[in-house]
Amino acid sequence: MTPSAPGEDLHRYVDECVKRGDLDAALDLSVVEFDELAQLANVAVTAVDVSDFGITVHYTVTWTSFHACDDRTFGGSHARVLRGHREGDAWVFGRHEPLPTRQDMCDEF
Repeated sequence: MTPSAPGEDLHRYVDECVKRGDLDAALDLSVVEFDELAQLANVAVTAVDVSDFGITVHYTVTWTSFHACDDRTFGGSHARVLRGHREGDAWVFGRHEPLPTRQDMCDEF
């Protein structure tokens, strides 16, 4: 991701990158840990901090799930953080590696 032009609002720039999907490979967009029927509803950038050490993007994922047997919709949101570093004129973010999922109880042992 190339930094914004001088004077451009950094928060808005990163938010637009997220909305276009430019950072999808780096963001943790998984929501099944909250409910196995959960679907991602929204991703919102809440803050962007730049320091000598790199860039930190704070974002929130919002999810919903419909349980037909109960005729109820559940949902929630979860705050997450993405960290990157500068390489020349660009910010670089590593690819998100999802945590392995448990297959059965034997996997715990």
